[in-house]
Amino acid sequence: MAIYRAETKPISRSAGRSVVAASAYRSGEDLTNELDGHQHDYTPRQNSVAHKQVFIPGGGTASRSELWNDAERAEKRKDARTGREWVVALPHELTSDQRAELADSFARELVERYGVAVDVAVHLPGAEGDDRNHHAHVLTTTRTVERGADGKLVFGDKATIELSDKKRASMGLGKSADDVTEIRQLWANLANNALERAGQEARIDHRSNAEQGLDRVPERHMGQNVVALERKGRRTPTGNHNRQVRAENAQRAEVIDFALAKMERAIKAMREGLDKVAEALDRLAPALQQRRQQAEEKANRWLMFAKGVGAGATKKAEADRLQREKEQRIAAEKERQRAIEKAREEAAHKERLRAIGNQRGRESSRGRGR
Repeated sequence: MAIYRAETKPISRSAGRSVVAASAYRSGEDLTNELDGHQHDYTPRQNSVAHKQVFIPGGGTASRSELWNDAERAEKRKDARTGREWVVALPHELTSDQRAELADSFARELVERYGVAVDVAVHLPGAEGDDRNHHAHVLTTTRTVERGADGKLVFGDKATIELSDKKRASMGLGKSADDVTEIRQLWANLANNALERAGQEARIDHRSNAEQGLDRVPERHMGQNVVALERKGRRTPTGNHNRQVRAENAQRAEVIDFALAKMERAIKAMREGLDKVAEALDRLAPALQQRRQQAEEKANRWLMFAKGVGAGATKKAEADRLQREKEQRIAAEKERQRAIEKAREEAAHKERLRAIGNQRGRESSRGRGR
């Protein structure tokens, strides 16, 4: 199983570190820090270095002495970051050449992304450690680099990953931690592509165990000092913790394997049951098809009947409406005739009253004349 590891940390003067010394140790070379005159001879480590290469933006390469002494001179602050290191685990499933190419491809991606120079050193597993522990140390400058017209290296501004979050925000960039997450994912993609090209089924994942939904406790990273003590047979707290974690993870794996086996048996039985149901349905299919056709014919007859009933009900409702309108018109006409008749009677009554009144008036006038 391929192991995922992609960690980064700065190399800072405030921690008493020198990027010249870091490069000498990782490459197994003899380099002198020209600022303080300290010689860092790690040539006895050459046998542990399987591959090393320096990459410069725009192509080409440079000597480690030139690159890292120029990087030291480019920084004036006492607490300056003079380099950044990425440590990545190389899949043991790959060949030596494939691991070297994978490390170089990661370096080229960093050069392209940030415009920095990159120093790669691929290390072999330790003689007494895990023989799968192939890994690479990838040192990057903290400033952009280019080759000047005179052939010398020219260091520019700080790479964006080295800027403060406030400065990055003013440039429309996210937090530097977001860059680290993206680079970790980039490494996983490069490694998985290399594994696929090599015909290997193993894959790595940059996400945490919790994010992957894995019931597995992560081990603690063992630094070089702890590894050295463990190789000498001395048990360390970190080593004890990791041994306990491995034992617990093994127990978890056994439980999970048991549960998966049980689930597989249940799924197999379910599939067999479904196959039997499918076979029974195949046998019943002709009869079911006939029943279905009969049901469809019966449903169509009921549908036609319902449509006929609906049409008859519609016609009856229309006839009832017309009859009601006719009756309303007749009633309205009768009411109008009654109103006219009543008006006539009232007019005739008033006329009779006037006639009587006139008659009485004439009679009264004749009486006064006598």
